[in-house]
Amino acid sequence: MKKENIFYPKILFTTGLPNVFRGLHIANLYEIAQVYPVVLLADENIDRETKEVLNKKELFPKLEEIIFYQDILSLSPKSNYRNYKLAKKVIEQYRPDIIIASDMCLFHLYLSRFARKIRPILHIALQGGLSTKTKDMRLRSCLMSAHLKTPSFLPLSIRLFLTKCKRYIADFFYYWILPLTVGQLPFLGKSSFISIKGAPGLRSCDYFLLRSKRDCDFVIQEDEVSPEKLYIVAHPLLRKETREFLRKNFFENSVKQHKNSQKTVTILYSGEEVEFKRNDYSLISKKEIREMRLEVIRLVAQILKDWQIIIKPHPLTENINKIKDAIEAIAPNIRVAEQSDPIDRYIEISDIIIGPTPSSTVLYTATIQRPEKIILSLDLYQEFHGDIYKDAEGIEYIDEKEKFIDVLREIRDGKFRKKRQEMKSELEPNKFPNLVEAIKYFLVQKT
Repeated sequence: MKKENIFYPKILFTTGLPNVFRGLHIANLYEIAQVYPVVLLADENIDRETKEVLNKKELFPKLEEIIFYQDILSLSPKSNYRNYKLAKKVIEQYRPDIIIASDMCLFHLYLSRFARKIRPILHIALQGGLSTKTKDMRLRSCLMSAHLKTPSFLPLSIRLFLTKCKRYIADFFYYWILPLTVGQLPFLGKSSFISIKGAPGLRSCDYFLLRSKRDCDFVIQEDEVSPEKLYIVAHPLLRKETREFLRKNFFENSVKQHKNSQKTVTILYSGEEVEFKRNDYSLISKKEIREMRLEVIRLVAQILKDWQIIIKPHPLTENINKIKDAIEAIAPNIRVAEQSDPIDRYIEISDIIIGPTPSSTVLYTATIQRPEKIILSLDLYQEFHGDIYKDAEGIEYIDEKEKFIDVLREIRDGKFRKKRQEMKSELEPNKFPNLVEAIKYFLVQKT
């Protein structure tokens, strides 16, 4: 029998942020590497365990090459030149048919531009972290910069104006001037990671894959994107094959390494040093923020005296060693985890995950990774963005100190009952069962 010739397009896949890749996109890579030849462009800062998994040929049979990059978000001309040369070299050497990457940084834009000069390609962007309103993210970021990087004697309105002006200049420098320094035309488009405008896919991507209809609605309402450009592929943890892949290669290792038989609660510690009140955007100082976070830890330690309490700092938390002693001095059953530790490890070994504001993607991931566990979102001080999980399934939203104390006591006494969480699996409009099926469909649409 004559063997049928099947065309398998070559895919260029980029990791994005290391923590997002480990917790999300490595499972997407696992799916497509079973079918399509793949070249992986990986952030050099991905953790050792993830690198070891990537090197297992039996898990990624069609992964042809791993190429590491660095500082792709840097605004320095030196980094721009290095990434420009790498993008050009990779495209010339591998000549991909499909690129899976965001299009908000110059490195990805260079990849797309060089690839399109060779042949028509398919460019797909994947949703990364927590989806929320872009205007809220932009406002919070501007408030942060205005309070930390402009003179305090100026009125807030003027400080916000100066911050926005700086960002417009930085935008122009990044998307116009830097390309010109390497002989490239500027990149036009709405989206910008500097100004926090738009979503990945507004500049050069053909399609943007998100995780739910809610996420699609956010993008459409905020960024005026054509719905035809947006599709849904559910979180990999909701798919049997990819969930099993993550369980065997990451989650099981965490349980084996955790030898403590005590019940465990993990409290997330944000990397943000200041915050803002939700009602009037007034500043909450570094000292106040630290005291608020220590108060949460004290309450947990006072009520859950026999539990192991782990404080997990965000990877970008600065000067954590300065407050580590203050945290661990609260009670002997408290320890501060390493910043670089992958968060999936703590989701797996903990009985409770507590996320004070600002809200973290971790809580959403925890509802899928281990939906049976108790997940608390705290909004005790009505901080900006603190209520993002107010109506989320599988997460107990708490906005009063007394309610928090009551919940902790119920947990201690074995009386707490988690609200039932429905794991929705039915297909919504424009939804694919996995990334492979999405790629097949897009290839047909492009022909």
